[in-house]
Amino acid sequence: MNLRLKKISMENFKGITQLVIDFQERTTISGQNATGKTTIMDGFTWLLFNKDSEGKSDFNIRPNDSQGKPIDNVVIKVSATLEADGKETLLVKAQEQNWVKKKGSEVSQLQGNINKYEINEIPKSEKDYKAYINGLMSEELFKLITSPQTFTSLKWKDQRTILLKLVSEVTDQDVISTDQKFSLLSDTLKEFSVDDLTAKAKKALKELNKRQTELPARIDEASKGLVQADFTECENQKADLEKQINDLEEQENSASKASEAIAEINNAIMQKQFDISDLKRKLNEDLMNQRRGIQRRIDDAGYAFSDAIREYEKTEREIQQKQELLESNRSYREALLKNHKEVHGMQVNADSLCCPMCKQTLPPEQREAKLEEFQSIKQKSLDDIVKNGKQTAANIETLEKEISTLKEKLEACKTNKVELNKRKTAAMEELAALSQQVEVIDSPEYQSISAEIQSLEKQVQEMGTGSGYLNQLRQKKEELIVQLDRVKSTLTGKENNLRVQARVLELQQEQRTTSQLIADQEKELFLLEEFTKAKMDLLSSRINSKFKIVNFRLFETQINGGYKETCECMVNGVPFNSLNTGHRVVAGLDIISALQEIYQVSAPIFIDNAESVNDFNIPNMEGQLVLLKVSENSTLEVEV
Repeated sequence: MNLRLKKISMENFKGITQLVIDFQERTTISGQNATGKTTIMDGFTWLLFNKDSEGKSDFNIRPNDSQGKPIDNVVIKVSATLEADGKETLLVKAQEQNWVKKKGSEVSQLQGNINKYEINEIPKSEKDYKAYINGLMSEELFKLITSPQTFTSLKWKDQRTILLKLVSEVTDQDVISTDQKFSLLSDTLKEFSVDDLTAKAKKALKELNKRQTELPARIDEASKGLVQADFTECENQKADLEKQINDLEEQENSASKASEAIAEINNAIMQKQFDISDLKRKLNEDLMNQRRGIQRRIDDAGYAFSDAIREYEKTEREIQQKQELLESNRSYREALLKNHKEVHGMQVNADSLCCPMCKQTLPPEQREAKLEEFQSIKQKSLDDIVKNGKQTAANIETLEKEISTLKEKLEACKTNKVELNKRKTAAMEELAALSQQVEVIDSPEYQSISAEIQSLEKQVQEMGTGSGYLNQLRQKKEELIVQLDRVKSTLTGKENNLRVQARVLELQQEQRTTSQLIADQEKELFLLEEFTKAKMDLLSSRINSKFKIVNFRLFETQINGGYKETCECMVNGVPFNSLNTGHRVVAGLDIISALQEIYQVSAPIFIDNAESVNDFNIPNMEGQLVLLKVSENSTLEVEV
């Protein structure tokens, strides 16, 4: 579908009273801000979809008077001549107010608006009109290919969904065909997905690593069962070990009471350590609150700075308007002075003192009356001129005072902008000077708690016994019991040694087997990760091949080595959000060009803020271009 806009007419639409524009392949519409450039886009999208150019359906289209009040009883009308695949169609949409006089009332009340539709001068219902527009092109596709800002303003997930529709699905077989090493996965991928295989391999690797970690301790434990001593020596060792065990039990009984006191001190030490943790948390919370407070000041200063700029621009416009009015009054005053001089020099016409019939001089009393009448008329004209002159002089004086006041206000606005910018900069510097994390070690409270902990630890050391000492006794006794058991085992015979040696060999073989299995699983995991990356690279390559200027990053690597879905538009490696306005427009046009080629459609492309783009930067596009530029023109100018 090739959709072209040939002509648009607007009546009483927002701020436009009457406007007709003929469009060509490239049409430039320029003017100052608020002259109606965006209103033309709004009118076109309202005609097609009952929405403005930003997609909002609740915007106000009725014009306002000089007081900002809606103007009633005017018909709002937008019409456009479209050419769809060579066939011209005239679309008309008009809105009228529905005034109803209720029973018993003499005053009509407004009961909403009524929209009327025409296609080729034939009235249509709203349903039939919408069906016709839908038949030309869906609203979603129309927005994507007519505005460079539409696609990149979508949420990244919506952008990604659209991009994935542009290419066929990348199959496992597609990836396998890119590299011979992936053929090892060919059979398993017929039964399991890559995610399933990865999860299975990670689970197996985790279990193998756990087993590998435990095996040295198990081998060591089994080796301790070997007995190497003669039996006579073993008897002597048995008696000696039993005596040592008895001695330790006696020491253990006497140490139990001291252990309880030390346990209380250790609990106190642990509580102090908890207090330090709470102190760290509190200090960092205070720091974060301080940072948030400064950030709010930065934001407030930024908003106020924007308001100050708008007030500055508004004051400049008011000064310009007052200057124009002042010049007009000064010109009028000059004209009055000239007129006063001419009237003051006027003399009575001699013919007026003669009889119009016989041309003889009038009698003295009649001549006197004529002279008095002439002087009266002359004096009245002079009085009127003087009155108007005084009023004009007063107007000039008032305007000069207003302009002087406005200029003072302009200087105040300028000073306010500078002050707000300084305030914002100072807050930003204050925020940058704050540390990211509190050094709790410098806190007096931390030092106090640390001193208390050191004092308690010193008490434990001075007591020289307690749970730690008791545990040492018990551990030593357990070690002696183990030795005693070994001696007893030796005394029972050498058969135990054979069983222990067989068990050690079995565990060592298991250790070698586990090492090999870990290597195999790590190799498989690495291959699966390479496969996943190759699949994502292939998908990204297919999508990015559709574009000439932009590229899309569809995946990003996480800290753990995995991949996360995303969608970020890039131009020469620079993220879209970091581009200037002109490059964003060019990037948006590249996206439109790709969508036009893929969907085989074209429609008029409206480029707002087109003054930010040089003509040579605008790529060749299928279909029309409508460039909306800010210029010094006080009224709209159209160039084709």
